[in-house]
Amino acid sequence: MNWFRQNVFLGSFLVTVALATILVGYFLLHEKGAAGEQQRRVDATLAELRRLRQGTPFPSEKNLRKMKEQIETDRQSLLALENALQPRILPVVPLQPNEFQAQLRQATTAITEQSRISKVRLPENFYLGFDEYATSLPNSTAAPLLGRELKAVEWLANTIVTAHVDSLNSLSRIPLMEEQTPVPIPTSTKTRAAKPIKPAAAPRRIVESSSVEVAFSASPAAARKVLNQIANAREQFFIVRTLVVKNQVAKGPPRELNPAAAAAANPNPSLVSAGAKTGRSPAPTGINFIVGTEHIDVTARIEIVKFDFPKAAVR
Repeated sequence: MNWFRQNVFLGSFLVTVALATILVGYFLLHEKGAAGEQQRRVDATLAELRRLRQGTPFPSEKNLRKMKEQIETDRQSLLALENALQPRILPVVPLQPNEFQAQLRQATTAITEQSRISKVRLPENFYLGFDEYATSLPNSTAAPLLGRELKAVEWLANTIVTAHVDSLNSLSRIPLMEEQTPVPIPTSTKTRAAKPIKPAAAPRRIVESSSVEVAFSASPAAARKVLNQIANAREQFFIVRTLVVKNQVAKGPPRELNPAAAAAANPNPSLVSAGAKTGRSPAPTGINFIVGTEHIDVTARIEIVKFDFPKAAVR
């Protein structure tokens, strides 16, 4: 103690160094232990990774059972969708070209008579979009497919006419691929006749469609009726791909009637004659409706969707 009292500075320095050494040793041991723990975790992770890479994967019984249940659920959902869509497809019936032309004439006559009853104007020389087959026959490959499309187009035209629209302005369709007759490739007579190359079979498509463009004029109520019936059709599955609606009157009607219109709207002829004698316009007695009396022009592109589901045995 006497030495410490005589050398206070040196003693304090030695005590500080001793405490610092103890603290450094503590922190060093603590961090060494933490580093060892992290190193063990890294080693364990690397060992697990090597095991997973070298091992052969195999699903557990539980996961395999869940996968089979999910596959069965999806299959049942697809079958339910197929059963719901199957009745909404018009069948392809074997048909000869002359028989298709006869059906076209019958459908044209029926829709013309229905338009006369419903007082709907049709285009001149209206053949439901099959104008080229009014005087010529299709090829034998396209005839059955055209027969199915004719039934769908006839249903569309009949729906529009029976909704009591003002007029059916136009109806056109995009030709099918089967309607195009392939052009034979000429071969030279000097060369040896090569074996005919069979065309590659086209890939089977489950969903196909053909397009029809219609344009008609009607009241808003009649147009809504047509679109609702097309969307809810049970005979054939249709999709309204594009729809353009245009009001026939670009400008809105005036809020007040002019004298000539007021005289025309006044149902009392005595007031009209009295107004004509005095030179004053009679006061309008009716209500001038400015919304709900307009008519519209509708142009729509409608797709006739056809499904070719694989057989149950193939699946």
